[in-house]
Amino acid sequence: MKVPEGYLFNGINCGLKKKSRDLGIVISENPARVVGVFTTNEYKSQSLLVCKNHIKRGYARALIVNSGNANCATGERGYRTALNICAKLAQKLDIKTEEVLLASTGIIGEPLPENKIINSLRKLLSSVDKNKVMDFASAIMTTDTYPKIAARHLNCGGMILGVAKGAGMIAPEMATTLCFLFTDVEISRSVLSSVLRQAVDITFNRISVDEEQSTNDTLLCFANSMRGVRIDTAKKIAEFKKAISGVLQDLAYMVINDGEGATKIIKVVVKRARNSNIAEKIARRIAGSVLFKSSMYGNSPNWGRIISAVGSLRVGIGEEFDVYYGREKVVTNGISLYKKKGKVKKYLEDNFEVDITVDLKKGKADYFLYTTDLSPEYVRLNS
Repeated sequence: MKVPEGYLFNGINCGLKKKSRDLGIVISENPARVVGVFTTNEYKSQSLLVCKNHIKRGYARALIVNSGNANCATGERGYRTALNICAKLAQKLDIKTEEVLLASTGIIGEPLPENKIINSLRKLLSSVDKNKVMDFASAIMTTDTYPKIAARHLNCGGMILGVAKGAGMIAPEMATTLCFLFTDVEISRSVLSSVLRQAVDITFNRISVDEEQSTNDTLLCFANSMRGVRIDTAKKIAEFKKAISGVLQDLAYMVINDGEGATKIIKVVVKRARNSNIAEKIARRIAGSVLFKSSMYGNSPNWGRIISAVGSLRVGIGEEFDVYYGREKVVTNGISLYKKKGKVKKYLEDNFEVDITVDLKKGKADYFLYTTDLSPEYVRLNS
């Protein structure tokens, strides 16, 4: 797999999990400009708090990620643990502690065994390599069933590589995941931050498995300038934005495709709302409805779940809207076309990817969101 210039990767088992990889690292040969997007949850992981503090410098040389333990609800002890891990790694790399960023994912509420991580640093560093992206990607997984990697090459030179994890606790507002982007182009931190936030809004903020927001959401983007290509014109910025959005869209789709217990991917589209705020509220209300998601799992043509969810918001949309399952109209001007149930049931039985559209016919604002069904397997995995 081709990777951006100047990055080295690795992933090993350090004992947080029984056998599988649970500790990953990425090293940039050059100081890399870095920006991030983090969870909006008020209760944040101690690892995330250290990361947010270090990222204020604007650049970094290394990223270390552990899975199996979230280092959350661990108080001052957890913060010191995260800081100490960064310090020990920085010492071995002969860089400043603040040049190390940290992310954790896993069980909340248990102390992070720092000695297992610190004692494994030599092993972790001894075999870093540009060709070990897969090792890193597998080391950050929790309930994921496969590593998630995507990339884009830029016509102007350089490339963007993305690695993500996520399968459960996926909700809008950073989508509850860990995601790391690496590029070898030169780009100002302000432009990088603006492009990243716009791309996140139309990708990771448009997926939802269970509306459960994590304490550890972290998305970081590194740019180390190793390619010698400057992103400094409107044309180059537009190309970079398209590429980074493409990488994030691929990764977001992989996350939703790997949703815990999911047997269906559902695209909810709200069309012709009075404004984008109403369109978004309705899409998220449908995508978060347990009754709707359960009906999707059972291949039940029960569009009453959608009508009820839409009406419960009380946003003044009236009753004269249409609802579609795929291309099949099942509600017209608020009236149920109940004879369509047989066709809709077959549509649901035959398709892994399902489209649900609500046409409000009130304006010009559209919004879409991806979600999954709700299965007994999801309950088993989270019980």
